[in-house]
Amino acid sequence: MRFIGWDLTDPHARTPRAVDEARLDLGGRVAFDQRRWPGPTVDGGLAPEALVAAFPVGARDVVVVDGPHALARPGARVRESERLSRAPGRTPDELPAPGRPFSGFLRGSVLLFAALRARGGLPLLDVDAATVGEARLFEAFPGAVWRRLGAPRRGARKASREGREWRREALEAQGLTFPAGVLPTHDQLDAAACAWLGWLTRTAPWRVTAVGAPLTVDARGWLREGRILHLDAS
Repeated sequence: MRFIGWDLTDPHARTPRAVDEARLDLGGRVAFDQRRWPGPTVDGGLAPEALVAAFPVGARDVVVVDGPHALARPGARVRESERLSRAPGRTPDELPAPGRPFSGFLRGSVLLFAALRARGGLPLLDVDAATVGEARLFEAFPGAVWRRLGAPRRGARKASREGREWRREALEAQGLTFPAGVLPTHDQLDAAACAWLGWLTRTAPWRVTAVGAPLTVDARGWLREGRILHLDAS
């Protein structure tokens, strides 16, 4: 069993950046890798088969993604989970077209989740699994996790050396072991925070919670709302 975290990028950017991947084993050892978005289809879409091939997942892996997994409820401009966690992205009730800030990122993330569920067989909380311990595909917002771990509201910028060292040390204090002699990038650390939440769902499930409105599937097959995996405040 592996615990995988992905810090998503915008697949519709002119030159899409690689997606940083962090992997944990049951012992909490961290390894890093990268994934590349597949090329778009003729009409500019992202084929589910290509997405599953570009983001391979094992039969027992638990995956946590920094990116939205569903659209807002009809008529809403933001999902309840995003409002509660103060996420910068705001997923609308219709799949956004690329071009505006965050639109390509939101679109790619929603399509990736749909592909991993339908073609990759990963169960999502509420619609496929009744409990966090049964689900294998989650959304997380690392910014909320860092706040819960004690990051000062106006502390060191996350991309700075000081900020990266703080984040690495915060996860080391939780039992993770990073590759020796390497200070991860802030994107790698966000991916590691996601993977850590997945690790907790199996090693210390009482430490995690799911924030927001339950996930549903509408008549057209779109996933809507959905809860974000987070550290329990108690």
